Amino acid sequence: MSFDMLSMFIVHLPLVIFCVGYLTIGAISIYYSRKPVAVAKFDGQAALPFISVVIPTYNEESIIAGKLESLFKTSYPKDRMEVVVVDSSSDNTPTIIDSYSRRYPMLRLIHDTERRGLATALNQAFKECKGEIVVKVDSDLVLAENTLVEIVSRFGDPRIGAVTGKVNVVNQGAFREVRYRGIQGTIQKAETYIDSMFMAHPFAAYRRHLMKEYKPTEYGDETIQTVHIRKQGYRVIYDPRSNFYEEFPEDSKERQRQKIRRSEGLIRVLFENSDMLLNPKYGKFGMYVLPSNVFMFTISPVLLFITPVIAALDLALFSVATYLDVLILALFGIVFVGRKKSVLSSIWTFLELQYVQLRGLLNVTLVRKGDYKWQKIERVAAQ
Repeated sequence: MSFDMLSMFIVHLPLVIFCVGYLTIGAISIYYSRKPVAVAKFDGQAALPFISVVIPTYNEESIIAGKLESLFKTSYPKDRMEVVVVDSSSDNTPTIIDSYSRRYPMLRLIHDTERRGLATALNQAFKECKGEIVVKVDSDLVLAENTLVEIVSRFGDPRIGAVTGKVNVVNQGAFREVRYRGIQGTIQKAETYIDSMFMAHPFAAYRRHLMKEYKPTEYGDETIQTVHIRKQGYRVIYDPRSNFYEEFPEDSKERQRQKIRRSEGLIRVLFENSDMLLNPKYGKFGMYVLPSNVFMFTISPVLLFITPVIAALDLALFSVATYLDVLILALFGIVFVGRKKSVLSSIWTFLELQYVQLRGLLNVTLVRKGDYKWQKIERVAAQ
């Protein structure tokens, strides 16, 4: 390697590490996501256990009726399920839920007049649960008819401690979100085959006796539970046949706020479970799954956003890699200008995700006092 090439390599080492990291994770994810995951299932509906479905709500009067209807239309045996709704609404949400409880005796409402936060509400609901399996469902999700049967049937394998389902985006025109979720699903399939997946969705199921109580200010609740369960030696898997449907905010600022908050929660989970990182005690989850997520959530955003800074400084002061500096800055500019074009929109979505994760990382590391109470997300009406 010539001196000039070596100098360019050293100056833009953050970009090299970023590219090598994602190429490696991408290749591993694509390869292992194609391999089938062998999981024993319950043999027919007669073997399905009694479950508790927990739904946290806050000011959802416009959508809660439709969500409850979709839940009660699922094919899971009604005599083997209870639905526990924990609510702190100030609108008519509890009145609507109460009317449904008269039609469906398996539905119970826990209403708290004080809005104390999601973690506290879930702790209260989980203590009330009687089911062997607890299924947590956000109030804005719609489940496919066979989803509850699919996700619970995976617990026929005694090694499985938690399962998360597949998110389907229902917004018309949300193609960038669809692409992102497709990539995310590929990663989760691969992690499931390798050992256990890391990030759970707002529709997840757990063995009740393995669950932990949340700290009052915690959020990122699904992944908190799944990592805790993996720590106990059980597998945590992604099931692409357990379909649920979610609407995402059409407003870009609202969507970004939602993703920053989620990133904060996931980054906190990574930091709080750093003892599992590169620890052979936790198998390939500790040796690959957690390190790869640490890279994606904390290292890669920093690497990416210092890359144009380094290019600009080198171009202005040192001129070690002039042509590469110009190319890097030009590519960032082209992607920004053409971010609404179909060819560049996926790249822009990826860059936006890096920005969101950088914001989440800064919020966590700078010890910003977060609002742990429910943040109502403004979405479009169901399509």
